[in-house]
Amino acid sequence: MPLTMLSPGKEAIVNACKAKETTKKFLAGLGIIPGVTITVISKFSGNLIVSIKGSRLALNRGVAQQVLVQV
Repeated sequence: MPLTMLSPGKEAIVNACKAKETTKKFLAGLGIIPGVTITVISKFSGNLIVSIKGSRLALNRGVAQQVLVQV
């Protein structure tokens, strides 16, 4: 399921990213790669604040929609 469907406070594992190659590289640079655990901290107007490897990141809805996770 897309990361945007994950409720705040829930944890999931990143499965894949169906974005363009440049976006995949950007996300990989942030640590969002398959197999890593990601937690949604909050949602605001569709945009997400997520926690990954002890860091908090802001992702816009369009990018978050392309990150596929498994609960």
